[in-house]
Amino acid sequence: MTFERFSVKARKVVVTAQEEARLLKHGHIGTEHILLGLLDVPDSTAAKVLDQLGYDKETARADIAAAAEPGTEELSGHIPFAPSAKKTLDLALREAHQLRHTYIGTEHILLALVAAEGGGAGAKVLAQRINPISKVRTAVLASLEGSQDVAPSPWPTGTPATEDTVSVASALAGGAPVGSHHLLEAMLRAENSMAARVLRELGVDPATVAAKIDELDPETTTDANPEEAAARRMEVRLSDGEVHLILRDPATVTLAEKVTELSGGPVQGVGPVAGMFVPLWRSTNQLLLEIQRVLEPESDGGDGSAASNVAKAVRTVLAPRLRR
Repeated sequence: MTFERFSVKARKVVVTAQEEARLLKHGHIGTEHILLGLLDVPDSTAAKVLDQLGYDKETARADIAAAAEPGTEELSGHIPFAPSAKKTLDLALREAHQLRHTYIGTEHILLALVAAEGGGAGAKVLAQRINPISKVRTAVLASLEGSQDVAPSPWPTGTPATEDTVSVASALAGGAPVGSHHLLEAMLRAENSMAARVLRELGVDPATVAAKIDELDPETTTDANPEEAAARRMEVRLSDGEVHLILRDPATVTLAEKVTELSGGPVQGVGPVAGMFVPLWRSTNQLLLEIQRVLEPESDGGDGSAASNVAKAVRTVLAPRLRR
């Protein structure tokens, strides 16, 4: 299955779906994992539509946990698509054609997910919460009158190298806006691309570029954004059997000071307050699992798929930083 016509956000959905399957220790990527992937891109058309209908990622996780037990073995390498997931991605292309769109976005994947032909666990858990399920299609079509996943592109389609570069840059940015530094690193890691060849023949060393990016402060450039600035000041530290999640950005520190003042001391996840801490606990564990996968040796060379290429490039860029 190729993903050249998928938008950056749609490709991120596919990559995230594989990671969700791995987290649940499932031996295949199903429509339930695609649903989680859609909800993991909050600024996408699909996630916005589901949010308007009152459905979010935490609800999806609970619904999927009730419908499918986690596996028992750690998974490594490529995880194959289940037939229902393959059918959904094929239907996404048909949905794009019917709407006369030249790309496949998250909106098309969501339309395919809830289509009668798509079926699968993803549609079933949605149908339990959104009745009738046809509301999803109506909401998606209504949303397309506004903004969509991609802005008009200066070229009709990109080469495979361009698609991989944009996908890797998006993965490196995480939830923050993609910056020129993400694109530069992604370009250097695009295997067999023209850009990477030119830079290598000019003597540009990827490790040297990475070190210089880490040395410079994006806040002094037009790539500045508050999310990455805050993230750069975060740290996860293990001390005496405790995991310390440290945030140093002034906005969070000021907010914590106010909360501490109002509560009269540290706030703990006890009693009814525990539920408020659950999303933080889940996010922290998911972060640690993702870092673990980056640092662990690869079990194989991948299968050449878009998701495999992105994962390999991200590992190459991030692993040296995390080992410092």
